[in-house]
Amino acid sequence: MSQNQSSRVFWGLFLILIGFLFLLEQAGKINLGRLASTYWPVIFILIGLSLLISQGSKKSSPALLFIFLGIFLLLIKLGVINRYLWNYLWPALLILLGLWILLKPYLKS
Repeated sequence: MSQNQSSRVFWGLFLILIGFLFLLEQAGKINLGRLASTYWPVIFILIGLSLLISQGSKKSSPALLFIFLGIFLLLIKLGVINRYLWNYLWPALLILLGLWILLKPYLKS
């Protein structure tokens, strides 16, 4: 399957899912506002998946960043990761990002 066709399939299925969610809300089966306020980080995961499908493995770093960010934020929203852990984790992530930027040229050789 070509990348263009994969992207069309992805976005087509995404729109079908959104349509079903709106239909279920109109039928009174789900509360879309509450659902959206809990699962909004999935948007980052979907953006990452879309980038990964459209660009392939050539430029996967931004796609993986979006996917991991979405997963991390979703775990916080679901209470799997304690919010207080975030107070210590984000500075550590900045340090790791800085080290990765500094050491990236040396790691390739």
